[in-house]
Amino acid sequence: MTFPIMEFNQTRWNRLLLNSYWIMLILSIVIESSYLFVTEVSSSEFIGLYIVRPTLMMTAILILTELSQRLWQRYSDYILITTSAALALTTNFIHSTVEYLILLLFFPIVISIFYFQYSKLLYSVVIAHVSLVCLYTLNDEMNNSLTSISLLAILFIMLTFSYIAFGVLARGREILINLRSTSESNQELLVRTILMDKLVKTDALTETYNHMAYHEFMENMVQQAESGRMKLHLAIMDIDNFKSVNDTYGHKAGDVVLRKVAAIAKAKVGSNDVVARYGGEEFAIIFAEKDFQEVYDILENIRMTLASTSLEVIDRHSVTISIGLNRFAIGMDKEALFQGADAALYEAKHSGKNRTVIANRT
Repeated sequence: MTFPIMEFNQTRWNRLLLNSYWIMLILSIVIESSYLFVTEVSSSEFIGLYIVRPTLMMTAILILTELSQRLWQRYSDYILITTSAALALTTNFIHSTVEYLILLLFFPIVISIFYFQYSKLLYSVVIAHVSLVCLYTLNDEMNNSLTSISLLAILFIMLTFSYIAFGVLARGREILINLRSTSESNQELLVRTILMDKLVKTDALTETYNHMAYHEFMENMVQQAESGRMKLHLAIMDIDNFKSVNDTYGHKAGDVVLRKVAAIAKAKVGSNDVVARYGGEEFAIIFAEKDFQEVYDILENIRMTLASTSLEVIDRHSVTISIGLNRFAIGMDKEALFQGADAALYEAKHSGKNRTVIANRT
């Protein structure tokens, strides 16, 4: 199982890791130089053998690593693990009398855990053990100072450390699997919640918001408008003579008319506006952050578009709507805003229909 998240920003982290190798080179020069004051070897010999030689070798290794990183970027992780082994091996070959430096052979295993992949950990374990065998076989001083029992003990410790590293990796991957499973479950739950919320707030026939959603939006918008942070208008639309449409052409035709009115209204309003089916053939539109004239022009556009749209289901006739419009004023609650728009709608209905009437502010 792969974990793409573990490869996030991997190039940057590989660069930081390579930078740390360069820092280690500088620190090794400082530490080696400090031995000049305590060594019994002549200064010129010590500088040549234990400072210049390892510095040149490790610099060459790091330069090769830099070039390899650019040429074979796909294998960048393996190159960096190999580099850590090469640096550890070089240090031990030159300073073979310093026994504790053999701990550097664990370096590739530690680096491999960084990548969180079994293949890279296994690779690091192999090259760490190969490095130890090479060191013991090819370096006479190491061969003389380490007995067979000591070598077996070191191999056993490395195997134990490798086993622990695999355990750490397994535990980490187990946690990641659990986190991913939990995250996917949460995402599925979120999607279901959003869909359920949409179903609860949407009118199934017209796919506009329903009566309940209207009140929820209105409550929030009135609060914002009351604080002076938002312009707010409410329009109530009613389809003229809708009962006769149902009586003459049937309820299926009436449903088509309702869907058409809703579709045109939704197409004309802005993304911040709310179209809701208030009940029956009545729709409410909440306009946010629009000037009065802009709101009025949109409503007239909706009204005239409907009046000029012929519908097959009613023998290519069109329907008209009457509209009542009210503008929010400080101190007005949502009921007062609705009552003003409803009163304007009543006036539109009783003064000829197919018109937009603005609420009286007297």
